[in-house]
Amino acid sequence: MSCSKPYRVGQWLPSDKKVLDKWLANLIKDVEVKSKDKLELLMSGHPPAEDEAKAMGELRSTATLSVTNLHLHKPVEDLMNAILTDPEINMFFHQMFWQQYSLPNTSGVKIPSWQLMIVIIDHIMTTAPEYNKTGLVGFPINVILNWPMATTAGFAAFLNDKVNRLFKNILNYWGIFLSSPDSCYVLSKDPRNGWFGEDAMLAMPNFEKEFKCNPKAEHYGFKSWDDFFTREYRPRIRLVESPDDDYIVANACESAPFKIATGVKQRDFFWIKKQRYSLDFMLNMDGLAKQFYGGTVYQAFLSATSYHRWHSPVSGTIYKTELVDGSYYSQTHNIQDDPAAPNESQGYLAQVAARGIIYIQADNPDIGMMCFVSIGMSEVSSNEITVRENDKVKKGDQLGMFHFGGSTHCLIFRPEVKIEFDTRGQTPGLHDLHNIPVKAKIATVFPARK
Repeated sequence: MSCSKPYRVGQWLPSDKKVLDKWLANLIKDVEVKSKDKLELLMSGHPPAEDEAKAMGELRSTATLSVTNLHLHKPVEDLMNAILTDPEINMFFHQMFWQQYSLPNTSGVKIPSWQLMIVIIDHIMTTAPEYNKTGLVGFPINVILNWPMATTAGFAAFLNDKVNRLFKNILNYWGIFLSSPDSCYVLSKDPRNGWFGEDAMLAMPNFEKEFKCNPKAEHYGFKSWDDFFTREYRPRIRLVESPDDDYIVANACESAPFKIATGVKQRDFFWIKKQRYSLDFMLNMDGLAKQFYGGTVYQAFLSATSYHRWHSPVSGTIYKTELVDGSYYSQTHNIQDDPAAPNESQGYLAQVAARGIIYIQADNPDIGMMCFVSIGMSEVSSNEITVRENDKVKKGDQLGMFHFGGSTHCLIFRPEVKIEFDTRGQTPGLHDLHNIPVKAKIATVFPARK
């Protein structure tokens, strides 16, 4: 199987570790001031964080801790109660915050305790990501958990079903805020952090001409942060390339190439540093995966300023769809020097993250059954499929969308398909790659020899 080095996340998180550290330090300082009473109450009955690593088995009982006075958002309170009352989750969260100090290359700002984590996550529930050309854009909770998730305990915790259900509820709750008018405060012309400010418009040139919006209306006519992020192109923008040629495969997302792999196996060691694809796990152990054993996977990544809807790469019939609840904060365990975990775990996440799976029976028999997989990363984990089984789709028709941002996606082809990808001269895996337009040609399929 051919593999390439991972492509660094585009604009979701800064590549400069100093920027992450500064952002997190400011967030901690802000929360410690605004939520001082909550922190003091939550820390009561616990030894200081710096003493915990020295007293692994000597924690005082927290059974009598009152949580009714914290006034946390309900799903965050549920996570706190699980940490306090579930022995497995309690162990995970204590150990991951201890173990983060034993990781290699541990210089930088860290959240010192799970208690502070709880209060910070609670704070984030009523904030929307601001635009910043050098700083954090879309993954605030990921930065909070960045070091703990890289530990042995973190690796176990964020593959745990109970933990993932708790974080799913938190993210869904945050999603309600991001879908409300209250989240529009970041859709401003503030020159530093507004999504319609000067810096943001430089990152999204021709925004008014390309996207459906009303520049004269408040917030450009968008009703919420999510409304802005699921925005649509205007008519005749991003037309389908070669719409009537079934041997031309269209790009399903506005995205940059991450990896092309051939001869992909039924099962492989997807968690190792090279992050090989494992088809059974990618496709959630569906019997249809057998058709793709030994086939080809193309993976590409969406940036924070990208268009976030998915479109059919081929003309055909929707054969089956599936939404998979996966992990939300799991990263490849042996990559512990990644300043923002999703950067170098994208291949791994194709097997374990929340995802949408759409099987398409292509009209072209030389393609046959193929598969589109949307993969949510961290906060960006809401996949909405907008087609149903037996729907007829033309190349370029909408299949669904990511909410609250964008992520990564895969196209999977059977081993019989002779396909050649066109990455516009780019080498998948390198940094500073540019997006290939959605609906543009991404590959050519060649007729099978008779």
